[in-house]
Amino acid sequence: MFDRSQGVVFTDLDATLLDHDSYSWQAAAPALRTLAERGIPVCLVTSKTAAEVVALREALGNGHPFAVENGGAVAVPQHYFDGQPCDAATPLITTTLGADYAELRALAVRLRDTHGYRYTGFGDMDDADVQAATGLDPASAARARARRASEPLLWQDNDAALADFEARVAEAGYVTRTGGRFVHLLGHAHKGDALRWLRARFTDAHGAILAIALGDSGNDADLLAAADIGYWVARPDGSHYAPPGAAIRHAGGIGPLGWAAAIDELIANREI
Repeated sequence: MFDRSQGVVFTDLDATLLDHDSYSWQAAAPALRTLAERGIPVCLVTSKTAAEVVALREALGNGHPFAVENGGAVAVPQHYFDGQPCDAATPLITTTLGADYAELRALAVRLRDTHGYRYTGFGDMDDADVQAATGLDPASAARARARRASEPLLWQDNDAALADFEARVAEAGYVTRTGGRFVHLLGHAHKGDALRWLRARFTDAHGAILAIALGDSGNDADLLAAADIGYWVARPDGSHYAPPGAAIRHAGGIGPLGWAAAIDELIANREI
């Protein structure tokens, strides 16, 4: 049973819970086990698709709600907030918070055709192209292309063009988030919105929660800002995306090692 006093962990995946190069989460396995033993939910909040996260949740043994495509959609196991036992195989109820993929894809094509920006969207790629751009295996690349609420763009233009592109996207009523290898074109929702949406459901079911968020890049800034405690996990070069703040801290390590260090610190400080 969920214990509201112990909080809920909302975490980015790539270069945070998962290693930047190998996509392995094994370095965080002891911390994940500790959270599971304490009954603390770990909600994945990622730029990945639902198809990718379903496979990962099976490997992690994770039966909690999650958000995909940078907060464009959220998925909740059926009857999760009714107190029913759930696991990675429990059927999911998925809600789109942002814009549909077809709408975003049309915007990406229109802006490129009209203004000559240089980028390649997932909608331009086949599985082999995605595999080459990401290093994913063939099956994972296919899952990455099963998009619902975002269009990742492999940016091939300069910074000035990117700033102009972002301004035109905003004028059209949409948003962009840059993280890892891609610029992500989104609708009217981001990772912070997904956290707030899930927080409301946890609160309705269990009372107020302590929201803890972990991320490594710019597209995690909204996530950390929406949490009660946030951690910047160190990037592959050992740097942190932004300075610490009143409620945002630096994790002492890179990727899943830093993720585990943050969880260990919270437990040592009796914050969860």
